[in-house]
Amino acid sequence: MDYCVDCERKCHSFKHLSAKELEKVHANKVTIKYHKGETIVKQGSQFNQIISFNQGLAKIHIHGKADKDIILGIIRPSQIIAGPGFFYDHIHSFSVTALTDSVLCLIDSTVFKEVFKSNGNFAEHILSDYSKMFLETYNRLLNLTQKQMHGRIADALMYLSNTPNSNDPFDLLLSRQELAEFTGLSKETVSRIINQFKEEKIIETKGRLTIINDWTLLQKINNAG
Repeated sequence: MDYCVDCERKCHSFKHLSAKELEKVHANKVTIKYHKGETIVKQGSQFNQIISFNQGLAKIHIHGKADKDIILGIIRPSQIIAGPGFFYDHIHSFSVTALTDSVLCLIDSTVFKEVFKSNGNFAEHILSDYSKMFLETYNRLLNLTQKQMHGRIADALMYLSNTPNSNDPFDLLLSRQELAEFTGLSKETVSRIINQFKEEKIIETKGRLTIINDWTLLQKINNAG
């Protein structure tokens, strides 16, 4: 992998570190490739490393009662995987699983915390990123409790496309079961609503790819809840 000082895939917060600080981070990290489906972080495990996501995609999920999971969001390149455990109990509060083959840099949490404490500008940007992620999670949980079924699916499709108002095809990434865990619905309900959206020409699918044909209508369904 690239040397941290010159790496173009590092989280934008790392751009606020000096060359000396980046060298320190580089000396205390390892780079690992995970294959699709592999567990990157296990909920309840010891928090020893900060993860800088360089390539690929992964899902953040929480394991609940009766062996049911809730998917909170998708991790994309140049994002940091941390969480409350970094500041609180040093335990991972969620799991992370690779959705595609992925490359990650694992940074020693003690070294990361030293840099965090010594560089206020860097700390501010890290906290800003954490806050944004937590707000997105809160909004997603709010959607699960207040939106109706069609609104949840519309919201999920818009989130997973990651390209607002574009008709470019995108990989849905999630299976029907995972979409159920993402929307708080049953697998059967997800399949029924997806098929309904296809029949109404709101979306279409081509193999693994999904295309949103009518963003305006999908947004109306999302807003109506």
